[in-house]
Amino acid sequence: MEPSPIPAPTLTSAPTPVPRRDDYATFDQLFAKGASAVLGGEHGIEVPPEQGGRRYGVSAVLRPDPQAAAAIEAVARDAAAVAGAGHWLTGAADSSHLTMRALEWPRGEQVGSEDPCVERYVAALRTALVGIGPLEFTVTGLTLTTLSVMACALPVGDAPDRLSAAFAEALGPDAWFEHDLGFHRGIWYLNVLHFAAPIRQPRALVDWVAERRTGTPVPVRVPEVEIVAWRFTGAGMTPVRLAAVAVPETCRDWA
Repeated sequence: MEPSPIPAPTLTSAPTPVPRRDDYATFDQLFAKGASAVLGGEHGIEVPPEQGGRRYGVSAVLRPDPQAAAAIEAVARDAAAVAGAGHWLTGAADSSHLTMRALEWPRGEQVGSEDPCVERYVAALRTALVGIGPLEFTVTGLTLTTLSVMACALPVGDAPDRLSAAFAEALGPDAWFEHDLGFHRGIWYLNVLHFAAPIRQPRALVDWVAERRTGTPVPVRVPEVEIVAWRFTGAGMTPVRLAAVAVPETCRDWA
């Protein structure tokens, strides 16, 4: 009797690694470029979208809990005091956020919560949040960019990165915007001050940020993920909530 053939091994593909947004070296690179631009008077100047901007389309954002938002606003006001008048206080409690994903170009018309695209974004967000669990970050310090003073955020665990990847997958064709731009997000951050005027004392601002590259950690908890449009208030851009989905406190909450 011939021996029974040995079954061929079952081949399984390795799981695709989740893209991480924790490349802290990026914050160092941003500071070097930002400091050079500020000192040389070559930093960017923000303008309202109606004046030709191509940013601030509908986006998915993470809003910090009230205690963290208050701490971030205090830092933003300190930065504004050094930078001088005319800048956007993006880190104010009613506007501070971490952008998870930009979803489209700005539209000429007002976007409502019943917009078909918004409804699809919300459905994708609900799908992506299943099994994710709490979303938490630690703000570790500040950096400087060519356009802003920025708070550096590191994810606590991998839940934020898993959500970012799951949302992109759940969006399907609606993930086109950042795909088409070839835009890769390698960090989590909150802009606290956008430059919208000349900086009063460039050297003082660079030194001020440099002294705060590492500071007392600020814990950030994200209770909801929001789909937002944007409104110019005369002193900056404020997110307008179109929809929000609560973040599960544990991975079992939606089981």
